[in-house]
Amino acid sequence: MSAFMKGKADFLELGDNNAVCFECGRKFKASTMRKHWQGYWVCFAHWEPRQTQDFVRNVPDIITPPWTQPPADVFAPLCSPNGSSAVPGGMEPGCIVPGWISPMYY
Repeated sequence: MSAFMKGKADFLELGDNNAVCFECGRKFKASTMRKHWQGYWVCFAHWEPRQTQDFVRNVPDIITPPWTQPPADVFAPLCSPNGSSAVPGGMEPGCIVPGWISPMYY
């Protein structure tokens, strides 16, 4: 036997070529091959359509409310007498009065 045996696709058909199936490796005429959805060419037995679940799209999830407004109550920090005194370590930011010491320290 020779290494180059003739198969079913080894005949002359003008304008047609021989091609090898990507899946099984057998030789077919190029006109009988079909393009797989992944881009390669296969014989009729190995061709399969693309899964329909590949095309499923979900409904967009809108997580923002249709309208918003700022809260009615705004927190305003109050300064305590000890926090507004000019005593190191007992001051509160934004409340200190330079040179003033609360009578509570005496």
